[in-house]
Amino acid sequence: MRIIVILGRVLDPSGIVVKGSAGRIFVNREEYLIQPADACALEAALRIKDGMAAEVVALPRSPLPDDDILRQAIARGADRAIYLTGPALKAADEAAMTGVLTAAIERLGGADLVLIGSTTLDTGQGQLGLRLAEALGGAQITGAWQVSSADGQVQAVLQRNGRYVAVEADPPVVVTLLPGALKLRYPDGVRLINVYRGVGEVGDALEAWDAADLVDEAALTPLVESRGKEFAPERERGVRASGTPAEMAQAAADALRQRMRR
Repeated sequence: MRIIVILGRVLDPSGIVVKGSAGRIFVNREEYLIQPADACALEAALRIKDGMAAEVVALPRSPLPDDDILRQAIARGADRAIYLTGPALKAADEAAMTGVLTAAIERLGGADLVLIGSTTLDTGQGQLGLRLAEALGGAQITGAWQVSSADGQVQAVLQRNGRYVAVEADPPVVVTLLPGALKLRYPDGVRLINVYRGVGEVGDALEAWDAADLVDEAALTPLVESRGKEFAPERERGVRASGTPAEMAQAAADALRQRMRR
């Protein structure tokens, strides 16, 4: 069984400060994490591998430099990790990445199961898993809490209307995992050391594939146009009212009346 896990990275929120008055985002500590939902997808793949003969291959979610995230996947138990390169890939959006990832999966010889997070923490995008399912022509299961495989089928547990529901499908299947569904295991110490040996050299733990060898350059043209960042106006400080309940109510009414006149 071949399991493909799509992984992306996100800035650690604890190192980010948003200043609405300045209209800027300050990154005080530039550290990256595996997207929380993608981390659940990786853990689901490794749990399936723990119980049966399976090959786990990690691919990047986006054209960002996700090599460190892919190395973490190998350190935790993935068998292979493939880094996608190419200058035209830098501006690729989810539509373009769907084509590249589909071509990469086909080059690997196909997949029985593709696991990916249902949404991203930074942009809230949740289209990639659905696009991949359509492109690969297989079944799709969205918003899963658990994933397993037995008797040649893929089973997943979903939550619908406050109840847990078990569903199953024949491979190939694309399953999206919810953030917080599973806790990602810690990396193995020996694998963690080995995966950073020979970085950028022959024998590096990562395999590098040029996107231009997978799809035509025209397929990498983004469909989404970036419009920059917008910030809401800074909130005004309120006024503390004191006195009797009637006096405080009158003060609140006067404040609302003045605000409506602006």
